Amino acid sequence: MSAALPRQTVPLSRGLAHRYHACVDEILNRLRGASLRPLYMPDLTLWYAWHSGRGTLPAAWRADSLAAVCRRMGVPAWCPARPWRLETPGLEVQTVEQAGERTVRWQAPSGTLQARWTLGPDGDWWQAEYPVKSAADLPSAAQIVAARVYRLEPERLDAARRETGESGPVVAELPMRPYSELLHVFLGWSEGFMLLFETPERIAGLLTTLESKLQGLVRELAGLPADVVLSPDNLDGQFITPPAFAEHLLSSYRATARTLAGRLLAVHAGGMVRGLLPGLAEAGVDLIQGVCGPPQSDAGLAEARAVCGEKVALWGGIAQDLLLAGTEEKEFERACREAFTAAGSDPRIVVGVADKVPVDALPERLEALSGMSTK
Repeated sequence: MSAALPRQTVPLSRGLAHRYHACVDEILNRLRGASLRPLYMPDLTLWYAWHSGRGTLPAAWRADSLAAVCRRMGVPAWCPARPWRLETPGLEVQTVEQAGERTVRWQAPSGTLQARWTLGPDGDWWQAEYPVKSAADLPSAAQIVAARVYRLEPERLDAARRETGESGPVVAELPMRPYSELLHVFLGWSEGFMLLFETPERIAGLLTTLESKLQGLVRELAGLPADVVLSPDNLDGQFITPPAFAEHLLSSYRATARTLAGRLLAVHAGGMVRGLLPGLAEAGVDLIQGVCGPPQSDAGLAEARAVCGEKVALWGGIAQDLLLAGTEEKEFERACREAFTAAGSDPRIVVGVADKVPVDALPERLEALSGMSTK
């Protein structure tokens, strides 16, 4: 992860504004492969949350929404909204947040589970403790999952549409895919991870319940006016092998893609992705976010296209480190040229920072990327 910015105003230049004038239809056409105009679309969600929360946006922008900041920067607005809330009726859930730490405790009939997060230097929450620490915690986890209920809040999507306007697609964010949530939220990557192999039947039961809840929500969301539906799964081939993908994720993505027919299904990847690309394409995913070469990931745009075929849109090409002060300008420029060259010959490539713009991105490099998109 990149280091944190000092708490000072981000000095963006006056020239960084109103350079991109595409409408929603043009953006969606690019994602569907029906436009030849290269598209640069950064995911500024992490960057914006960090700076708006600390008062380090440019002074004239501090009252602006994310969509308004995107318009000022001259880039399409990518502003996912969650038109739902998660409840666990019948179970006591306690959340405590203080001094950069968040703790959640679930009181289930079989026992209490606890998870803990710390605020990382990138402005995101890093999970430091997972609720399932041994097989003894699985009955409680099963009860928590069984109690889960998703309540639709379509007004959040309506608000996103009003705010984004013609500057970007309306994006409805789903919960994590069950297998991803199991790893990222419930089990973790050490002792809990081993339960996948030690108690496969119990794990399969958790996944079945989670999948049923997710697909039920997908069916409800299918009736809402979203252009794109985002599955924020943070896929990483270091932990999810192609066989594991085929067993635990392929059918889940395929079912969602079928239900959402007519809307674009986007999937977020946060690590090595090359081995997962064929499966994502086979499942009917429309857009893969977070594609780039080493060292951040393992497939540049051209290689990813060769691996996954022509039917899926690829978003990325610019590694996060390229926007940081530690990377030489010439290396940044070389990578940008490669990404925009790939986009110029491939109608389903969207240039972006893989996977999100880091909080300490150099303003002049953000400006340079915006300028390249108009050439």
